[in-house]
Amino acid sequence: MNVLVLHSELGVLRGGGENFTRNLFTAFARRGHRVSAAFVTNRRGEYPIAIPEAIKPIPIRGWWSRNLGKQTLSAIGRRVPVDNGFRPFWNRVQEGISWRVSDWHARRFQRRVQRELASQWMGFDSVYVHGDVRLAREIARYRPTVLRLPGPVSAEMKPLLDQIQAVCANGDALARIKEFLGDHAIELPVGIDLDLFNAGSSTVRAQLGWSENHFVIGYAGRLSHIKGVDILASAFRQLAGKNQNFRLLIVGDGEEQGPIKAGLSREIAAGLVHLEPGVEHERLTAWYQAMSLMVMPSRYENFSNSVLEALACGTPVLGADVGGNRIIAQSGVGWLFETGSSTALATKLEAVFEDRAGRATHGALARQYVESHHLWSATAETLEQLMERLL
Repeated sequence: MNVLVLHSELGVLRGGGENFTRNLFTAFARRGHRVSAAFVTNRRGEYPIAIPEAIKPIPIRGWWSRNLGKQTLSAIGRRVPVDNGFRPFWNRVQEGISWRVSDWHARRFQRRVQRELASQWMGFDSVYVHGDVRLAREIARYRPTVLRLPGPVSAEMKPLLDQIQAVCANGDALARIKEFLGDHAIELPVGIDLDLFNAGSSTVRAQLGWSENHFVIGYAGRLSHIKGVDILASAFRQLAGKNQNFRLLIVGDGEEQGPIKAGLSREIAAGLVHLEPGVEHERLTAWYQAMSLMVMPSRYENFSNSVLEALACGTPVLGADVGGNRIIAQSGVGWLFETGSSTALATKLEAVFEDRAGRATHGALARQYVESHHLWSATAETLEQLMERLL
């Protein structure tokens, strides 16, 4: 089977959606299929994140940025106190502008793909589109198309989704779109490389000057507003002066990196907090192993790859009470806290710190949960069977 993947940020972001696509189609190629992927690059065709050897790159050259203006918005936002009554309004404004910038980027990518690949559609047996409903609807006119939704969409999109041969999702997104799509919505679960992510010892704590007795609160992922890392930073500031055993480890980068560093400057200078940007996916294991607890404080989260990777390393999780975090917590490998509340997060972190037995129990179950539910080989087989039915 010859498959085309359309995923605009595949070579420029390390987010969960990008890792999903890279890992899924590496496993898909191992099953004997040919895979090509179109994504944005700079004007010279360069992109910072390597595409797996099994995937043939098709660069869409140009000037691209779906983060345009987001750093400025973050800079303004950090001047608004968390407890200020204006803050909820500003959060909505920031999220609305960010969405519109992303939508503008997606529409540009759609136009360029349709123009540059117009003569090539019939050379592919099927097409896989990440996240873009309008693009998938257009491509479905030419070839059997599979759309994967990384998050929920409204019922207003149903007329477009009905024109796409297969619509896939997982986690909270799947539950929501099934309400109006029924059986047309198909589960395509996240997989985890269990050879890469595993429990074991790590030298990261020693490198940072932290001991095994420290309670290391960890986060891994994009530093963006929706991920709520500012909420985690605020919670840690509340705890740092109360308990000298607490440490905070943040792995990732993004438009919120500057505000997070500024807000935690004292704690960073004191050696209580460490930010590690730009960690390659293949090197994340040691950082997860260094964590006592993985926190996912997102304002919304469909189903976090980072959380599953931490679980595969035997690290229990604490997530905001939203989306796919609830599914994971119900499996007995973690806890939840009130979404958007740094005070609730700080209170829960103190409780988890005191609950040594609970941490040990959740950590022991974590790896078993991932092994039972999230293997890339199984996800690739599911996609293969789906595409064969479409053909």
